[in-house]
Amino acid sequence: MDGFLRGQLDSRVATWPLESTQPARFVMPLVSRTFQIAIRTTLVLAAVIAALVGRPAAAQLESIAADPLGDRPPFTAVGDTQVATQAAELKEALGPLRQLLTRSRSGAGWRKYLDWNELERQAASGTNADVDTLARLYRRLDSGENSLEMPQFAAVRRAVGGYLEAVGTARNPDAAKVYGQRLDRLAAAIAEAKAAGTPQPLDMVGPTLARLAESGQAPKVVSRLRQALGMPNLLLEVDEALLSRAVNRVVDETMPVNEVILGTRIRGTGHTSGFVLLEFQPSEKRAVIDLLLTATNHSQTHGTKGPVTVHTLGTATVDARKRVFIDAAAVTSAPVEANVSISTKTAGIAVNKRCGQNLIRKIASRKVAQMQPQARAISQQRARERVRSQFETQTADVLRRAASDYQTKFRNRLLERGWYPEMLRINSDDQRILATARKALPDQVAAFTKPPAVASAAVLSGRIHQSFFNNLTEQELAGRTLTKEELESQMQKAGRKMPESLESDADQPPWSITFAKRKPVELLVGDDTVKLTIRGSRYTSGDREFDAMDVWAMYKVESDSGKFRLVRDGDVQIYPPNFVPGGGKKLSVQETSLRGILQKRFNKVFDEVIELKPVDLPGELKPLGPLPMEQLVARKDGWIAAGWRQPDAVAAPAVTLVHSQP
Repeated sequence: MDGFLRGQLDSRVATWPLESTQPARFVMPLVSRTFQIAIRTTLVLAAVIAALVGRPAAAQLESIAADPLGDRPPFTAVGDTQVATQAAELKEALGPLRQLLTRSRSGAGWRKYLDWNELERQAASGTNADVDTLARLYRRLDSGENSLEMPQFAAVRRAVGGYLEAVGTARNPDAAKVYGQRLDRLAAAIAEAKAAGTPQPLDMVGPTLARLAESGQAPKVVSRLRQALGMPNLLLEVDEALLSRAVNRVVDETMPVNEVILGTRIRGTGHTSGFVLLEFQPSEKRAVIDLLLTATNHSQTHGTKGPVTVHTLGTATVDARKRVFIDAAAVTSAPVEANVSISTKTAGIAVNKRCGQNLIRKIASRKVAQMQPQARAISQQRARERVRSQFETQTADVLRRAASDYQTKFRNRLLERGWYPEMLRINSDDQRILATARKALPDQVAAFTKPPAVASAAVLSGRIHQSFFNNLTEQELAGRTLTKEELESQMQKAGRKMPESLESDADQPPWSITFAKRKPVELLVGDDTVKLTIRGSRYTSGDREFDAMDVWAMYKVESDSGKFRLVRDGDVQIYPPNFVPGGGKKLSVQETSLRGILQKRFNKVFDEVIELKPVDLPGELKPLGPLPMEQLVARKDGWIAAGWRQPDAVAAPAVTLVHSQP
């Protein structure tokens, strides 16, 4: 049994990133690491030419603080309809988990552990479900065994919990009393958060709202509070000025002309000059990006028909546009639109015949004048189709890769891991690509205030609320056990070297940490401070086992001559949960021993100074960097804002041969 519980399911689609399993390096260095990961993910969204940003919602805590509950709704008895709704959600959640276990070699063991047959029976029982059985099944799903954090397991766990809440409330004679207590706690928490201006008092709000929703209570109150406390908690932004450096090009090309028009062979040369430009277009529903070709071609040609050779000077103006769309679902594009306008004039007519030159020239001039409109129309049509075809061909591969990367490296990967935001909106204005995301499950809350403003000089920026980080780490790490061997295995799969700070010293045996189920890794943001706490419910060192211990470090945000860094405020603090240093209570011998082990380890993990270096951009955008940091703001309402500006020396657009003959 222990083998399949401790092992990773073989059916995982992709290797889990190192950051999702490390107890400390997952979040260190705090701000720079978090935002670099966010930026890399963001750039995948528009691998061709885009990244993301967001806008805050209008609702705020202030809008509900004076009267958080409104007209206090009475308790409503839970009926069969509400119970049936929760039973249906459990049935729906079982489907993806069933598929996962069917294709997994360890699926049979998991079915036995979860008591799969009983899960299905309870889902089909409706109002006849057994409360004790549901509670037992929930405990299995919430045991903290590795792999239970996977989204398929987590969805079933939440569904069983919701079903249990609905059935339990329906049969609890004190349900009305419990309901009243929940409303009181909600009102008190919101009042405290408003007075303090910090998110910490809202910790119990998310689970309470989830329980009310599961039992069908106070739907208007639940909706109102979720709206006010569910503002976007991740906002990313890229300025057109940054990405245009990767796209904008000068067109400068001379090419031969060799065409047959109306049966006449036309030869000569043409010189094309102009620009390929990137432009963002305003759009509320999705991001819209234009790739534009604007060029002018000047040509000198001659065509011979019989004894007559006509010399022509031509000017062609070319305008083409490839429009790219980015939304939460996909990267798509519209067909190339192209327009070509040609004007010509006859530079001379030569007659290769001694007799009757004047008459032949006169007849040829009249014939040229008659045929010129038709010839110009044919030339324009051919040029338009050629430009359209070539521009389509030149952009097809990069757009195809961008669309594929969006699905495989961003959307599908996050969906598989359960990391996909519950809300993601992507749009644009004439200067920025914008994305707004909210990561918060039904029993979690997000931001309740607007984020700091972005520095005007920033061409790339990210604003993250502590709730985004905390919600994600709780979803991924809650109850998990991580050993040194597992971490080393993940490092090898990722092609990385084990951090020196997490290596076992010669005098230190191998270690493991079991993360707490609530707030396993927590980021708390204050005014120009950030605090990172790692909560372990169990530790091992060799053959020794230790009880719960919290580890935290406080950092101050400092800047000097335009350079930013995080400076640790004192030593790393290590104490049992709820222990108050200097409060009179003393640590036990075992706690003191564990504290010494962890102190040595985490003093290396939490660097004393974290220098925030310029950001290197990935892939084809790498030449645009590194980008120096322009802004770093931390506020007590939980927001961190970081912005990066253009490098001091920005190269001019390169000259490249883009356009072929007109």
